Amino acid sequence: MMKYSPIKTVLFFLGLIVLGTIFLSLPVARNHKEFSFVTNLFTSVSAVCVTGCSIVNVCEYYSLFGQTIILFLVQLGGVGYMFVSIVATLLFGKIALKDRYIMQDLFDVSSFNKLKRFILKASLFVLGIEFVGSVVLTFIFLMDFPLLKSIYLGIFYSVMAFCNAGFSFFDDSLVRFANSPLVLYTMAILIFSGGLGFFVMVDIYDTYKERRLHLSTNTKVVLFMSVIITFFAFLLFWFSEVLLGTHEIFYSINNAFFQAVSTRTSGFYSVPINLFDGFTKLLIILLMLIGAAPGSTTGGIKITTVALIFAFLRSVLKGDDVILFQKQIPEDLIKKSLAIFVIFLSLIVVFSAIFIFIDGDCLNPFDIVFDVVSAFATVGLSLNIVANLSILGKILIILAMMLGRIGILTVLIVMLAPVYKKRNIKHPEARILVG
Repeated sequence: MMKYSPIKTVLFFLGLIVLGTIFLSLPVARNHKEFSFVTNLFTSVSAVCVTGCSIVNVCEYYSLFGQTIILFLVQLGGVGYMFVSIVATLLFGKIALKDRYIMQDLFDVSSFNKLKRFILKASLFVLGIEFVGSVVLTFIFLMDFPLLKSIYLGIFYSVMAFCNAGFSFFDDSLVRFANSPLVLYTMAILIFSGGLGFFVMVDIYDTYKERRLHLSTNTKVVLFMSVIITFFAFLLFWFSEVLLGTHEIFYSINNAFFQAVSTRTSGFYSVPINLFDGFTKLLIILLMLIGAAPGSTTGGIKITTVALIFAFLRSVLKGDDVILFQKQIPEDLIKKSLAIFVIFLSLIVVFSAIFIFIDGDCLNPFDIVFDVVSAFATVGLSLNIVANLSILGKILIILAMMLGRIGILTVLIVMLAPVYKKRNIKHPEARILVG
């Protein structure tokens, strides 16, 4: 049987990164005369991997042309290879039979016609949400900026928020809007929507339109986990920064809620991250590790993976089957979840160790781990150590962002691909001691 080759996914992202680096290296793309290949490569990788981390202020360093290139890289990188390839195929050509099978399996549809309808719906949702977000943000920015700049800022921040890329027009992210609930809640809604994923948005729409009684189990898990994690993150942010009296700005519940939404998937912040205490930084690391939903614009382990792991642990303790929302979960999904979890954490441990060995003398090891997790989870938050890294350190961050977006995505595609493998040899079972 035919198998899907993940090389196409790798080539898609590498191609975008190369093209982005070339365009950002053009003189017309920069406001500054100085040329830095590492800066352009870093920015291109960060945009394609929807990380939003940068070693320069992109809106000061790059011209309007350069900023537009970054915007397109974020948009294409956010929706991903599978999404873009299908849309391009629908518009310009045909798709190979083997790729139809893998895409049907990934998108959980029974025919390619249904897959086309799914992609068209998802495309409309993406464009529709970003358009509405742009309009709303434009009217909000009109309170402080001229019309043309407000329109540009509205489009810029709407795309960045929905794609969960933390690039900001201002060097303080959203700190200057810490007392503007309209900005914070609009951005939070866009970030949250982008984190739900295409599957969930289409399923909610189809359920409402067709008047079905129940959402899919995947949608239930994503919605439940998203709400629960956001709620408890909000309480912990509010507790650590308000009740303990660390920062007066957090007396605004709006900032606590925004940070609870943003720090899990996006690099935006309304309170400087380096002002947080150790407990809050550890909370942010955990949120970045979790990430959002599969099929979304975000990175991380994914909330469905976390849900399956907890369901598995509960089943082990109780001696029952793995159940979620009164549905039994197949054993292969549990194995995939555990594999993703182990791979993700292993990469973070290895890269953190290398970073500490290289730049540990001049940087705080905890800060290094924080930025490594942020890079692998494609969040983009930083404790301001990236600009101070050596050339080798910056290259490692680039690799971390690429592995976080390309590597984990490729593993997911390979694991979700239908496997037609005959097991001619069956080995005898053996039991070993654990724990």
